Amino acid sequence: MVFPVRTPRVNNNDDVVRLSAVLADVGSQVREGDIVAEVETDKATFAVPAERAGYFLKCLHEIGETMAVGSILAWMGESADDAVPQESATAANARSAEPTLKAALLLREYGIDAAKVHASSDRLSAADVETYIALHGVRQPAAAVAAPAARVLPPPDVASSIQEMNVMERGMLRTVTWHRDEAVTGYVEIAYDTRAWDDYGAAFQKEHKLLLNPTMSLMAFQLVALRAKNVKFNATVHDDKKVLYQPVNVGFTVQSGDNLYLVVVANADQMTSKAFVSRLLALQKAAMKNRLEASETSGATIGFTSMARWGIMRHQPVLPPYTSLMVAHAAAVNGQSALGATYDHRILSGADVAAALHFLKDPPDA
Repeated sequence: MVFPVRTPRVNNNDDVVRLSAVLADVGSQVREGDIVAEVETDKATFAVPAERAGYFLKCLHEIGETMAVGSILAWMGESADDAVPQESATAANARSAEPTLKAALLLREYGIDAAKVHASSDRLSAADVETYIALHGVRQPAAAVAAPAARVLPPPDVASSIQEMNVMERGMLRTVTWHRDEAVTGYVEIAYDTRAWDDYGAAFQKEHKLLLNPTMSLMAFQLVALRAKNVKFNATVHDDKKVLYQPVNVGFTVQSGDNLYLVVVANADQMTSKAFVSRLLALQKAAMKNRLEASETSGATIGFTSMARWGIMRHQPVLPPYTSLMVAHAAAVNGQSALGATYDHRILSGADVAAALHFLKDPPDA
């Protein structure tokens, strides 16, 4: 008997994803939980596990192909000899759907092959093409002759070996590339006395009978109140337009062995401080076990990171894609510490961020 591996949702805002890797060989035996493929958007990467044990029979897509969330990515079977179902006429027609007039104009304007674009209905719509353009970052062809590509210098002539980057490394590569190529980043920091936050966290821990000190989680929760002071802290720039996010999705870095996650507490603005602390703790535990869902590592609109556990007294974090602010928490010495932030200067000024840090250095009602 055969059963499908379906295309997962990586980001709540994306209805399509790209196939970035197929990690299982045709005919190979796969255990439950083994990673059989990787999919990606411009914001996140997700490993696709087998939901049950069996044999990998066939992947239905090519590397780099765009797929609809929920569609069949691959087929598995209970035996390596199981027959793969024939593609339905509906699926075949979906990939060769006739474009509407507006879609056809967009395809011509951007030089896109219609066969590469997923159709959400029996006709390829302009919205389908616009989704493809946004997902792949397609630009209109330049009218003038393009400048020659920059020369990429090879590594030094030293004995070495080549390794493929894993899913976590590729995710970090995309993050760093966005930071370098898209955002216009700046960094500022202030010195502050940690005792007010230490006292606030200790009182909160005692009141709610928590086993772990919640101070850093509570500092991250203050990002919700920060958005209320200035909506640009929970925003980004895309296609020369300012994008103001409605929910506050707080990204929080978690190191688990060699893996660095940005776990995301979605809709933090709808939570109490106690609910936020509990949700973040649950995400941290899941990260330590490498059992995070795709939705739990994507969609951050503002970020918080700390290197205090390593005794680091100042650091400049990388800005997560499509955010404008990443707050950096550091270790304290004699009750004094530095609170900094990397920010996107296209949307925030140094004065904006300085005001944010002075707001965050004190707990609520301090």
